[in-house]
Amino acid sequence: MVETRQKNVSNFHSPPRPDGSLMFGNLKGFQRDPLSFLQNAAATYGDFVQLRFAHINAYFINHPDFIEEILLRSADCFDKDTRSAAKIRSTCGNSLLSGDHTTWARHRALVQPVFQPRFVNATSPAIDRQLAVMIKRWDSLANTKTPIDIVAEMMSLVMNTTVEVLFGETINVERLQEHLPTLISDTWRRINAIFDPSDLSPAFHKAAFKDALANVDQMAFSIIQKRRASREKRDDLLGRLLEAHSAADLADKKHECLDDRELRDAVMTLLLSGHETTANALGWALYHIAADGDGQLSSDSPDLIFKEAIRLYPSIWLIERHALQDIKIGPYIIPKGATVLISPYVLHRHPAFWPDAEIFDPNRFRPEQAATRPRNAFLPFGLGQHRCIGLHLTNLIAERTLAAIHSRFKIALEQASKPSPIPSLTLGHSAPIWATLERR
Repeated sequence: MVETRQKNVSNFHSPPRPDGSLMFGNLKGFQRDPLSFLQNAAATYGDFVQLRFAHINAYFINHPDFIEEILLRSADCFDKDTRSAAKIRSTCGNSLLSGDHTTWARHRALVQPVFQPRFVNATSPAIDRQLAVMIKRWDSLANTKTPIDIVAEMMSLVMNTTVEVLFGETINVERLQEHLPTLISDTWRRINAIFDPSDLSPAFHKAAFKDALANVDQMAFSIIQKRRASREKRDDLLGRLLEAHSAADLADKKHECLDDRELRDAVMTLLLSGHETTANALGWALYHIAADGDGQLSSDSPDLIFKEAIRLYPSIWLIERHALQDIKIGPYIIPKGATVLISPYVLHRHPAFWPDAEIFDPNRFRPEQAATRPRNAFLPFGLGQHRCIGLHLTNLIAERTLAAIHSRFKIALEQASKPSPIPSLTLGHSAPIWATLERR
């Protein structure tokens, strides 16, 4: 494969590209409706489309073979030094989401061991405790037929679960829930802006963002410092991170463990990426269970339901990479410095791999149907070395939540509850999903 990577730029021909404005290229169309823009680009121009966002030269890739080449086989030819990573760094610091390659590799080596399935499975009691609290409250709401907002309910459940799994103790979750949405929305605003004053200096961040960041930082550092001072060993993710050592760094003793700032960055990343992605996906799953028929959820199908929910609505709807050199992908050369865009949202609707793609059908993931598709036509957690580190925990929370709800309740949607997906840092809902509960 190496011999195909370096090519003389004079030999390459350009992929198709949609028309755009002289100054901004395709930026305005993307900003207006990113999901429709990318879907239309793939439908009109195919699996390899050249785009321009003002001064950024971009290539939108939408075929499993090309994506596997970029994210897996030739992953060393790309990094995550992208525009969005720079914006996320203001929120999460140098972490798995936004760090340079050296920082990312160090964090990955230290954090990954605590997300192995055997450790994640040990979090089941914490998940079940939070589910029990929610179900008890839902029992009361079922008595009075009080409508609930499914999205808000899942956000609260997953936030409480994430906090217990991370910290093993009660903290002010309401305070977190007050400030995290501000951090998420402002980070997306800055990613989507042509220019923001904070690009020049952190001093120019909006006051609401600085206030939210200061509050969440204070909570994170307080927990970390309290745990260090107590020297208490606890079997939660923070405890494991405090004890983590990197085999790759043994030669450099001063870098064996994460310091307080690195722990803060890791915790912030897990809070931001862990709770909202899982909660949004659960909201979509419960919406379709209620809208398309309660009978499709049985004791053996929570995993199928959740897979179909994250096929239609992958929380990570856009993946970016930066080309470190000229590289041939399929029939085209991506030049050094270009941005590569991959959208699981669009890929999961590719007509060659997903017939009737807009229909919610969990049976797509039964073994006999899954065997007919390329493995990498389904990428809700990414692929390769940057694959989402929390995928096992996400699946465990989702499957236990769906099973617990199904065993106790039927969900009936209120008539006005017809949300559409809204892209931000994750794929959210355009409106609350109102529903009533009935005991089985």
